Amino acid sequence: MSLYLNNPPQLIPSLVCHIDILGYGELCKKAINSDEGAVFLNKVRNALNSAYARVREHSKTWNGGQNRFEIKIFTDNIVVGYPIRDYPHNYAEEELGNIFDVFSDFQLGLAMDGFLVRGGIAFGKHYMDADIVFGDALIEAVKQDNTGGAPKISLSPTVVDAVQHQLGFYSSNPKFAPQPYYLLQDVDDSIFINYLKNAFNAFPEGGVFYEVFIKHKETLINGLTANKGIPSVRAKYEWAARYHNSVIDSFLAENPIPIHSDSDFDEVHACAVEEAQKLVEYKIDIESLAEAPSKLTLKPLTAKG
Repeated sequence: MSLYLNNPPQLIPSLVCHIDILGYGELCKKAINSDEGAVFLNKVRNALNSAYARVREHSKTWNGGQNRFEIKIFTDNIVVGYPIRDYPHNYAEEELGNIFDVFSDFQLGLAMDGFLVRGGIAFGKHYMDADIVFGDALIEAVKQDNTGGAPKISLSPTVVDAVQHQLGFYSSNPKFAPQPYYLLQDVDDSIFINYLKNAFNAFPEGGVFYEVFIKHKETLINGLTANKGIPSVRAKYEWAARYHNSVIDSFLAENPIPIHSDSDFDEVHACAVEEAQKLVEYKIDIESLAEAPSKLTLKPLTAKG
């Protein structure tokens, strides 16, 4: 039964996410025009089937009862509605943490399969059923998604406000706040999901998931190379490459190689940190992939008598 199934239909305070694949229409057109439509179809179908299956799995509750949130999918578009019953009490901290988990996994999985996504998360009044999705939270989430900017899942002002209230719960011990683990702040002050943090989920005991950076780098290099002559699209891949590099730099800066004479020396952690230094190999040389000016190739025109 739908979480929004009321008679008559009612708008319910909810977290709403709207996400789609960056440049999906152009990718389809390019594949079809190059007679590779069937190949692209299978690639995107497999990637989306896997990504959507993970979202559906996340929606299930531990006790097997009613789902946590509702999902609406149309090809590369996904809308999630997550009802919040007691918002002023905890500002949806648990639910928002779930959403960050769900969509960092979603975004990373698609990025490793070759697709970047862009989207928004908002809070407000919402309703959805088998045929209808409606409410101000949806409008706000779509507005975040339709900025035409970088491939990131960003927070609307309503969700930023919730996060600020949540941070207030930890004002006496800010290092215990989980929000900085999930989120980053861009140069334009927008807040977005840090999906590459998943590569460090098992650190230090389980090391770093290097495959994340290997495949993510491959996706970005392919995009940078394919869009050298399209500045508006290339800029989005450049942003993603800078994000990729900054995550590596930040991790290494926060985990310096410890000194053996340190009284807090931990051999397991030290070995993991030393092994993690190879992350520098997976950074992206953005400048080497840039389109450089070339010699003049204009053909001379002769005056006609």
